[in-house]
Amino acid sequence: MNLMSREAGWTLRRRLQAIITLALVPVVLVSIFQGVARARLDIANVHDRLLQSARTVAAGDQNLMAAAEQVLRAVGSLSEVRGMNGNCDGVLADTLIGVRYFSNLSRIDASGRVVCSAMALAHGLKVNSYGVFADAQKTDGMAVSNELISRVTGQPVIGGMLALHKADGTFDGTVAISLDVHWIDYMMRSANLPKGAVVAVFDRTGKVIATNNKDVGAAIAKAALSSGADPDDVSSAVDSRGDLWRYGSATLMGNSIFVAFAMGESRLFGPTYLHVGLDFALPILMIGFAWFAIWLATDRQVTQWISYLRRIAAAYRSGHYAIRPDLVEAPVEFKLLGDALADMAEGIQDRDRRLRESVDMKTTLIKEIHHRVKNNLQIVMSLLSIQANQVKDPAARDALLQAQTRINALALVHRILNELEDQSTLDIRQLLEELCHQIAGGMSNENVRVEVDVPSRIVSGSVAVALALFTVEVLTNIFKHAFPSERQGVIRVSMVPVDGGKLKLAIADDGKGFAMDSTSKSVGSRLIKTFGLQLGGVSSVHSEPGQGTVVDLIFPDPDPDLKRGEGAQV
Repeated sequence: MNLMSREAGWTLRRRLQAIITLALVPVVLVSIFQGVARARLDIANVHDRLLQSARTVAAGDQNLMAAAEQVLRAVGSLSEVRGMNGNCDGVLADTLIGVRYFSNLSRIDASGRVVCSAMALAHGLKVNSYGVFADAQKTDGMAVSNELISRVTGQPVIGGMLALHKADGTFDGTVAISLDVHWIDYMMRSANLPKGAVVAVFDRTGKVIATNNKDVGAAIAKAALSSGADPDDVSSAVDSRGDLWRYGSATLMGNSIFVAFAMGESRLFGPTYLHVGLDFALPILMIGFAWFAIWLATDRQVTQWISYLRRIAAAYRSGHYAIRPDLVEAPVEFKLLGDALADMAEGIQDRDRRLRESVDMKTTLIKEIHHRVKNNLQIVMSLLSIQANQVKDPAARDALLQAQTRINALALVHRILNELEDQSTLDIRQLLEELCHQIAGGMSNENVRVEVDVPSRIVSGSVAVALALFTVEVLTNIFKHAFPSERQGVIRVSMVPVDGGKLKLAIADDGKGFAMDSTSKSVGSRLIKTFGLQLGGVSSVHSEPGQGTVVDLIFPDPDPDLKRGEGAQV
């Protein structure tokens, strides 16, 4: 390597860096141009979205004003209204029945005096000073005013007027309608606006009629009035806190009322800034990472032997410890590393052999322990059976038989564990099915049927013992008390998962039941509660006379991630 470093010219590492840099220059240029194009496209899309949103927000109010114009045209064609005679007031009042948006309808003569109106208080008012009265004379459509305070109701309204003409074409006054401003505010607030969006409705004097943000709405109205830009365009405004807002505006009613839809500059163009930044930064990062990768790379010889040793390590990981590295042509450093790997494999082989022997011995001892425990429990059961046959006191005999049943449950658990390949776990479905049928057979009651609906599930031996003893206590109590006098019935044993990573064991019968306030404090009842606590769970009893009894045990799932349906291998 020293000889190579003294050679004239660039090293391989520097040559590769130069080649990669030249290769990535076109990518950098393309990415920069793409970022600029993306920014322009995003800005155009934002402008279009703002304008479209403003028009969408304005659509409801525009429909409202179109309805107002239709109402004016309809009442203006009626002879009573046009001639200002007869039942003119009644016709106008009837027109407003059931209409919530409009507060008044009026007929105004050519001098600007209210002649008839849906609201009697408006009679005789002069409106010729309002600009909308003059505007109505200049157009065939409905003229719309700025926001006004109604001289009848005292509420803010927007007025609309439609000119009427005589047969000879001369001006014959107008019909006028008043729109309550609070309906515009209600319709604006009921719109489904994006998060952070601001909508403002304002007139041509810059007065804000309705907005969901007073500060931003006032800034938008002021900016729109001072800029003199086309209402159907996109502009910007700065609120009192100095935040920049982009808004699109649209004409709402004639040339008097406008609506603007605004969003914060940062919210609108945040993704654009991010995309453009990434378009500029990614190529530079690519070059940097390429230089870094080349700097860390080694020559072909090193890479070759590292790959070879990795294959050896993979073979060791798979358990093939008999393989030894062949590093005759490798550098000394790799030979030393290969020898260390070989020594490690030999040590692992020896340790695995000793571990297997230890596991085999442990398995044999555990099987022997379970076998002897089962035999000893059977001996105890036999002694208890002999003693029970000799005892004449029924209570004492029942106590001995109950103890025999409990010991039989323990013997069953140890028998199943002795038959399993894995001595520490067993299938709870197999245990409960055999235990229930064993208890039912021992009780010699053919009128009672036991049904077991328990999913196949693997649990530890300690959990199995507690569940078995809990089930024994419940079933024996049911057989003793729930079905007297040859009464027929069914006992159902089920288990289901419940919320919170827990299991629910339910043992229900359709026997005679009992009143809950008469719950016994017998040894069996205390044992049921104790076994439930041993599992870290809570047991409960629900019964009514003549309705049967349900005993529930809710306890933590030993393994909530364990797949259901996987039973033990017996």
